[in-house]
Amino acid sequence: MKFQELKKNLIDCAMPVYLIDGEDAFFRERAVKLIEDRYLSNKEMNYSAFEGSELKNNVETFISAVTSYPFFSEKRIVVVRDYYPLAQDLKNKTLTEYFDNPEQSTVLIIVNSQKNENVKKLKNVTYVDCGKGSDALLVKWIENEFKSAGIACDKEACFKLIEYCLSDMTKINNETQKLIGYCAERKTVTAKDVEALVVKDSDYQVYEMVQAAAEANYKKAYDSLYDLLSKNNDEQKLFVSLYFYFRRLLFCSVSDKTDSELAAALGVKEYAVKKSREQARAFSQKKLLNTVNYFTRCDADFKSGKISLDNALWNSFFKVLIG
Repeated sequence: MKFQELKKNLIDCAMPVYLIDGEDAFFRERAVKLIEDRYLSNKEMNYSAFEGSELKNNVETFISAVTSYPFFSEKRIVVVRDYYPLAQDLKNKTLTEYFDNPEQSTVLIIVNSQKNENVKKLKNVTYVDCGKGSDALLVKWIENEFKSAGIACDKEACFKLIEYCLSDMTKINNETQKLIGYCAERKTVTAKDVEALVVKDSDYQVYEMVQAAAEANYKKAYDSLYDLLSKNNDEQKLFVSLYFYFRRLLFCSVSDKTDSELAAALGVKEYAVKKSREQARAFSQKKLLNTVNYFTRCDADFKSGKISLDNALWNSFFKVLIG
């Protein structure tokens, strides 16, 4: 089920085992809290937490925790974080027997930031997908937050906030609370407020610069790069960011892997692959390949002392603009 379906699902009854994963940490923690708020009372007596690595050497302690009867509470809650077992780890008979016949008075919550098919395939596991929220879900959440604070917010402001934060709910929440504090007196938030106050995600700033280059809006592209440079004052970091960004665009352009497979291969979030695939369509594969090759040459020339880092950065940038 999706994260937004969990609250309704919990109305009837809790499942004995939940696997909560997905790239949005905010939704993962909200999912855990929803389950705890629904079923946990007297936390000191009815709550246990483990790291996934502990289960290899402390299976007996884990089994003791999940099979203990709740004390003056409807359910006992056991949370396991970052549990990524290999197939051989699940050959432990004691462990697999619990998943085959879990204790109904315990809710086991497995919280992973990365996917693990071995856990998902275990019996009696209910999967909660906490990937990036849809625009509709995020807009609804933002509007509700402002409404609760007595502040009106138009759709344009919501979408701009989502865009600047690259749909990351942790950042959206932080920036929303900042806007609530700023606009508390006049009771309204506009797109101009978002533009003036919200800190753009650095990846979004790179995305914005590359999009401007794709649209031949050279002034906007230059202004975006200059803004990034003035804020970070780190030419090497910016050069590397642009280099890897165009490598990602190239891979997204030529790969037939799914978004999740490519995200795992590149070591980035799935949402980043989705946006990169959309943006890569603005360039030919030849243009992307030539750009990446040029970055590679500039990187080698800088490291061998042939050119300065400043020249490597700006030469590469102009290559992006003029091909």
